[in-house]
Order: sequence, then structure tokens, then C-alpha cells
Amino acid sequence: MLFRSGRLVEQTKQGEPVLVDDFRELIDRPDVDAVFGTMPDHWHGVIFARALEAGKDLYGEKPITRSIAEGAEICRLVRRHGRIFQTGTQQRSWKQFRHACMLARNGYLGHVSRIEVAVPGGRAYPAVAPCPPPAGFDYEMWTGPSPLLPYDPQRCEWLAMYMISHYCAGFVTNWGVHFLDVAGWGCPEVLTAPFTAEGTGRMPSGGMTDTWIAWQMLLRYPSGLAVSFSNDDNPHPHGTRFVGDKGWVWVNRGEIKAEPASLLSVEFRDSDEQLHRAPPYDDAVTAHIADFFRSVRTRQDPGAPVEVGHAASTLGNVCDIGLRLGRPVRWNPVAGEFPDDPQANALRHRPLRSPWAM
Repeated sequence: MLFRSGRLVEQTKQGEPVLVDDFRELIDRPDVDAVFGTMPDHWHGVIFARALEAGKDLYGEKPITRSIAEGAEICRLVRRHGRIFQTGTQQRSWKQFRHACMLARNGYLGHVSRIEVAVPGGRAYPAVAPCPPPAGFDYEMWTGPSPLLPYDPQRCEWLAMYMISHYCAGFVTNWGVHFLDVAGWGCPEVLTAPFTAEGTGRMPSGGMTDTWIAWQMLLRYPSGLAVSFSNDDNPHPHGTRFVGDKGWVWVNRGEIKAEPASLLSVEFRDSDEQLHRAPPYDDAVTAHIADFFRSVRTRQDPGAPVEVGHAASTLGNVCDIGLRLGRPVRWNPVAGEFPDDPQANALRHRPLRSPWAM
């Protein structure tokens, strides 16, 4: 099921798409068992919640939701209704990412004390004059739970919508979730332990966008683990690098490198901790989707279950909140809150425009 320009597209058995103006028309159908949620980020919470309450299994694109509170609610609904949820972090179904994380998990790098993560930075867009929406485009429906602002020619388009905080927290989350998730796959502490986040960022100086163009964040954990998270080449190259006292491994979608290079040819032992293995497709997206369908059949969690997706999404949101407050913040993932910090805790939520609610 795809959400494009205010419409949902369902692929029928005959291959002909059925178009509807309201996603609820499809979600409420008893003959629909599973939903692919690929709508813009600001719609994730509302549509995912409605699908789960209707008893549907979900392949949900990342980040799980626009806000931390919405993500926590989706986790609750998945378990309450006994649904399968696969987060669209397909790098967990990518062979080279699995190899890198197996090295980190099983001591081949020695003690891992530092992880470096870098993803594409944001960009600014100039403000343009409002105009009527194109004929046939339901802009009010596209806006959904976000504030209804005057339409302009670039607001709803890729890439500008990812840079507007009403719809997305920017690439600090939307891209960040992919490689922060890899950091957590290789070192579970990244996703499960409390941490302090601090750093600096740069916003657009004007125009219509209001998310981070560049940032340098440092996440510090009680064990001494440090995660350095930035936009690409500021200073880290694109990808995730695990640094241990016996070696390092760096991986992105294009390549994997290690020191010593022999780490790349390690054949893991049966006694090593094994990470989830997706069905054997060369293409990671196909493998990730096949993993979802396998879970629908078996009722066993897929490789990127909802709690993992929420935790990885939250890392970027915590960084965004700390940057917006202009100070360090502490996050407790078990409690799901910033301890003794009402100002930061208030930013876990965002108001939803009526009549949309979770």
C-alpha cells in the first residue's frame, strides 16, 4: 500500500491499482492482511496506529514516527494486537552490514569503545510564493495531522518536505536512523542503555526549511562507550565505523573496510553470537521485504522489529531535541524520558491537527 499525493494505491491480484482518497477505506477492509506504510514521516503515527488497531501486519518505513511519544505508542499497539512489524531499515538485511556487526558483537575488534556514524546532511530551500494546489491533489489530506499551511510548489515534494520540521525532523533522523541502527546492531548498548547527548548544529539562515543542515553530536554511555554522530565528512565519512582495541571496521552501502584487513575474511564460529539472517536475496531491499513476509507466515519477529526501529529513530530525535535546546540532554530508554527535564520531555510530543489522533 503506497501513500502518494494524498492517495493510497493498492496492488490487486490482477495487477491493476485501485485508487482511493482515504487510506481508511483500505485499512478497514477485511481482505487486507498486511500494509506497506511508505507515506511521509508526519503521517506514520496516525496511519500505523489505525492499521494496527484494524489487525494488520505492517512494513513501516523509517523513522518509525515523527515524534518519540508516537513511536512508543506504536510499540505498545504492535504487542497489544499481536501484529508483525518490520521497520524499513533494510541494512539489517544487507550481508556486509551483518558481517561488520558480527565482528563488533563477537570480540573480533576487541573492546569497542567508540563508534563513528555519519549520514547526509540537510539543505536549505528558499521560500516561494504560495499558490493553489494542483488540480486533483488533496493538499489538506496530504497535510493530515500537521499544521495546515499555505500550499507552495515545493513543500510536498522530495526533498524539501524532509527539511521541514512539521513533516520530518530532517536527515538527523530520516537518514540518521539507518546508520545509528547499524551502530546499535553491532553494539546493543547504543539502543538500550541511558546516554548523554551534546553537540552543535547549523540551521538554515532563512527560507522555508528549519531542520539541521550540519551537526556534530557525541553520545556518551555509562560504560565509557562514545558514539560520534555527524553529517557526512564533518568529520566522519558516510557510514558506521566500530573502533576497538584490536581493530576497526567501517561499512556503508557501497563498501566495507577493516584494519586489519583480515577481518573481512573472518568465518564466524557456530559458538559466536548469531545475528538475524534475512532470506538469501542479493538485493537488500528484496531480502528485507521477504523477511517481513516470512514473519507474517511464521508469526516470529523479523530482523527489524518495532522496538528496535523505535529505539533507532529515538536516537536521532534525542539529538534533534538537544540541538534545539542548545544544551546537553540525558535520555533513559527504559523509562522513555529525559530524567528531571520537563523542557526536553515536552518535545517528545507534537500536537496533532484535528480530527487526526492516535
